[in-house]
Amino acid sequence: MDLITATVSSQAAAALCIGVGSFSDPDDLPGLAHFLEHMVFMGSEKYPAENDFDAFLKKHGGSDNASTDCERTIFQFDVHKKYFREALDRWAQFFICPLMIEDAVDREVEAVDSEYQLARPSDSHRKEMLFGSLAKPGHPMGKFCWGNAQTLKHEPGEKLINTYERLRDFWRRYYSAHYMTLAVQSRESLDTLEEWVRDIFIKIPNNGEPRPNFSHLQQPFDTPAFHKLYRVVPVRKVHALTISWAVPPQGKNYRVKPLHYISWLIGHEGAGSILSLLRKKCWALALFGGNSETGFDQNSTYSIFSVSITLTDQGYQNFYQVVHLVFQYLKMLQTQGPQQRIYEEIQKIEDNEFHYQEQTDPIEFVENICENMQLFPKQDFLTGDQLMFHYDPQVIETALSLLTPLRANLLLLSPENEGHCPLREKWFGTSYNYEIIPEEWAQRWESDLKLNPDLHLPAENLFIGQLDLSRKIIL
Repeated sequence: MDLITATVSSQAAAALCIGVGSFSDPDDLPGLAHFLEHMVFMGSEKYPAENDFDAFLKKHGGSDNASTDCERTIFQFDVHKKYFREALDRWAQFFICPLMIEDAVDREVEAVDSEYQLARPSDSHRKEMLFGSLAKPGHPMGKFCWGNAQTLKHEPGEKLINTYERLRDFWRRYYSAHYMTLAVQSRESLDTLEEWVRDIFIKIPNNGEPRPNFSHLQQPFDTPAFHKLYRVVPVRKVHALTISWAVPPQGKNYRVKPLHYISWLIGHEGAGSILSLLRKKCWALALFGGNSETGFDQNSTYSIFSVSITLTDQGYQNFYQVVHLVFQYLKMLQTQGPQQRIYEEIQKIEDNEFHYQEQTDPIEFVENICENMQLFPKQDFLTGDQLMFHYDPQVIETALSLLTPLRANLLLLSPENEGHCPLREKWFGTSYNYEIIPEEWAQRWESDLKLNPDLHLPAENLFIGQLDLSRKIIL
């Protein structure tokens, strides 16, 4: 287990990240990783009362949370620093000797099911589940990561699966110290914090098993289900278009951040941008381009690059022309090639934002850092997810070359799709339909995609502050 500490706030906090998530769910028990995240909090051998930790935090001005992603699970809490040592001991027991009593299984299944039911009306979650269903059969992206009462509670005679035993097996296999990273923040000295951590967390078991690894499952969306138009009935009354590409995993390129460079240009709103032209045509209200860096958008098997556009009624009627403008802009970027001047402007902006950022709440800070510790080498724990370290035109050019019309998938959400979407996504019940891209547009994009003179690179920004060695802004 690696450790990082910081001493910035009067409120103390800790976060622990485990290198396992829903990708490791057994095929016959979807949502087991998420369910285990819930169950470890149900008391420990040292502190057996079921809600003892939550009660302790509430009494001393604290809170806690946890989340399960595709390849990581994160636990975090904060508390008044006076009670941090005791809180750490209570919290660590969930990873040392959780009770996970069998009598609590049904109650926590209902808690997981409640989260699932609350998520069902969310268009963003519905889009993710539909998108995941497009992956190749057998790829973990197609798994039902949430879990619910149907998948986790097996009635007598239904299936010969003992959820409780499988839960304990999963904990023994994956909740191992060598998969974990820990970040703590408090105003005690570094020596004191290190002493506490060593004394408390040394007891977490280490099974020595190899880490879960899915990096061999490349190109999950190289499948006939991808590169089509999917019409979806949304929950919200909104027209929205999402153009997505699945590219090779970009984690190794974090020092260059090619997708961030591209997303900055895609999302630019000034003269020559996609959004400025769409607004002139009254076709769009907003545009977002990029990669969210969540486990869904970026993991060891792929990275997603998406352009999401909120359309007007008129934009919805002309959505293929909207797609055409996006492809024209990407062709312009590919023709012009990577621009060092633009890269260095973005780099300066990110540097300034990092060095002069507002103080983050301790619980958010440790959560971010303990995850970074899973992703980056030690020297980049603090900066690996934020800074652009060096310009590499070849890496950027390679990423740009992948964003072609022939590799794109289109998702069109609109209330107008109601009544025309007979298909249902299995878990969230999303109504959708799909169709082949019309030959007329496929032909225009494949062999007749012309540059648009109204789309061009942003002008030089002369007003970016330059960070000097004394950490002062010079204009």
